[in-house]
Amino acid sequence: MKGKKQTSRNASQREKHLFTEANTAWDRGDVRQAFTLFMQAAKLGDRASQLDLGYFFDNGLSVKKDKTKAIEWYRRAYLQGDAGAANNIGTVHRDLGDTRKMLWWFRRAAAMGDPDVLLDLGKRYEIGLAVPRNLAKAKLFYRRVIASKEATIDGKTEASSRLATLRQFSH
Repeated sequence: MKGKKQTSRNASQREKHLFTEANTAWDRGDVRQAFTLFMQAAKLGDRASQLDLGYFFDNGLSVKKDKTKAIEWYRRAYLQGDAGAANNIGTVHRDLGDTRKMLWWFRRAAAMGDPDVLLDLGKRYEIGLAVPRNLAKAKLFYRRVIASKEATIDGKTEASSRLATLRQFSH
């Protein structure tokens, strides 16, 4: 799941300041103060703070765990173009057992280029988990992870390894 430490783009100076202060509070373990500051910035429209608030509600950090509120805040971030928020909404639906909604949101995140969900979808198509097994689609998702500027080294390594294995067994 996406959360802590996302950079805040297109934010006012006030939103940026609140977001930075919220992360500082979180880093020192003051999650209640972090929540309060993220809430202030999120209400001003800060996308990264909206994503983090979703994370707080999703995981019950300083607040009662509330998947509905988590989705609400993730959705606000998603509507501002945050692919990680779409991934997180899909993850909430996965955890709630709603495969149809999970896949719908994972596909939104993939369309936006989220490397984590690209890798997840590649694995799902490779083994046929919640989708029909389709090695061509799996390879496509793995290639997108490898080409992504946002993917981690670990993600790229795993995608490369899985792609190599698929190539080896498809000949």
